[in-house]
Amino acid sequence: ARNPTSHDMIGQAVPSMVPSAASRYFNKTECFCFTQQKLAAGEEKAMPLHFVVDPRLPKNIQTLTLAYTFFDVSGQAQAQAVN
Repeated sequence: ARNPTSHDMIGQAVPSMVPSAASRYFNKTECFCFTQQKLAAGEEKAMPLHFVVDPRLPKNIQTLTLAYTFFDVSGQAQAQAVN
């Protein structure tokens, strides 16, 4: 992940998978998406992902594509810290 801005931020990653039917066979055991991530201005870092694909994955599914959208939730995180 990379924070291209000139300010620190807190981000939350939201995953998506194609084909969506494969998601029930894809089990994340460790993922940066489980928690909010702090990124300093201009910071770039690798984020861990450990997973297991269930061997019962249907044979017709040959490729799994996992993608993440990283949202800036700095304002929400600050509001929660105040409450």
